[in-house]
Amino acid sequence: MELLQNVLIFLYILVAGFLVYLVLSQEPRQGAGDMFGGATDLFSTRGVTGGLYRITIILGAIFVLLAFSFRYFQR
Repeated sequence: MELLQNVLIFLYILVAGFLVYLVLSQEPRQGAGDMFGGATDLFSTRGVTGGLYRITIILGAIFVLLAFSFRYFQR
């Protein structure tokens, strides 16, 4: 059980690091219209930025699941 806890902690820190890197490497959206829903390309293809966006969403979900999994593996 101790090994599983250590692996979960390692994965948690690794995912957190990748999340920080991905969020900081994404380009900010331009214009104030995006802030109030004025963007019409919300669900359109965004190229490399769209891929980074999707990976960020997936890693965010993994981060939350790992955070909840710590409840079941208490020390």
